[in-house]
Amino acid sequence: MEGAGDEVARLRPDLLDAVVAAVGEDPFPKTAESTRYAQPAIVCSSLARLSALELDPPVAYFGHSLGEIVALAAGGVITEQEAIVLAAARGAAMADADPDQLGSMAAVRKADVDEARALAEQHGLVVACDNAPGQVIIAGRIDALDAAAETAKSRGSRVRRLDVAGAFHSPLMEPAIPRLQAAVDRTSFRPATTTVWSAVTAAPIDDVPRRLIDSLTNPVLFRPGLLALRAAGVRRFVDVGPGDVAAGLARRTFDGDDAVEVVAPELPSAGAVETTRDNTPDA
Repeated sequence: MEGAGDEVARLRPDLLDAVVAAVGEDPFPKTAESTRYAQPAIVCSSLARLSALELDPPVAYFGHSLGEIVALAAGGVITEQEAIVLAAARGAAMADADPDQLGSMAAVRKADVDEARALAEQHGLVVACDNAPGQVIIAGRIDALDAAAETAKSRGSRVRRLDVAGAFHSPLMEPAIPRLQAAVDRTSFRPATTTVWSAVTAAPIDDVPRRLIDSLTNPVLFRPGLLALRAAGVRRFVDVGPGDVAAGLARRTFDGDDAVEVVAPELPSAGAVETTRDNTPDA
C-alpha cells in the first residue's frame, strides 16, 4: 500500500483523521506489520478512492472479506466513520486471536474447490476463500497445512503458504468474536440505499450484524457471489482497490464471458467491486 496514506490525505483528509483516531496512530506506515493496521488502512483507502471516482450509481456493492465493510458504507448501511471503527476493531481482534501464531493460510493450485475441500478435510483444515477458478484458499494449523502440502504434491497439485499472520475465516478466529461483537453492538445499522451482497452467503445481505461476525470464521464465497451477481443481470464490475486483486479474481471467474466487463479504474492515483472488494485472501 505504498503511497496510500498520502493519497488519502490528498483525497479525503477527514478519513485520515478518522482512521488515526480509531487506531490510535497512523496505520499506513505499519500496514506490512500487522492486520491490526492493514485492515483499517485498506477500508480508509477504499472509501477515499470510491468517493473520488464519481462512478455512476451501481446496482449493488459486493466486498471480498474486509471489503464487505466498505460495501456496507457505500450502500448506506453504516457511515464511513463507522466503517473505519469497525475495521480497526476487526483488525485488532484478528491480530490478537492467535497469539502463538499456530495458524495460517495457503493457496491450493491446480485444484477446484471440491478437491481443495477434500484435501482440507483430510488434514483438519477448512476452505477459507473460494476466490476464483484455480484460486482456493485453505486455512488452519500450520502443521496441518504442511501435511496438506505433501499430500497435494503427491496428487499433482500444489499448496503454497500465504504471508498472513493467522488462519483467517477459520475456527481459529473464534477468539476474535467478542471484540468485534462489541464494536458491532455499538454500531447503528440503517436500511441500505443500494443493495449490498454478502461474501458469507453469496446473496444480498440479510442480517448485517450476524454476517459481520460470521465473516471471521466462515469462508469467503467470492467466486460464487460474482457468479450469482452475473446471474442476476450484472455485467460490469468495478474494483476500487487499493490495488486490483478483486479485479484479477473477477477476470479469472468470468474468463471467456464477453458479456462481462471488469474494471480497475485509475484515479489521479487509482481507485468495492461495483457491484467492492478487500484485499487479500483475508483480511
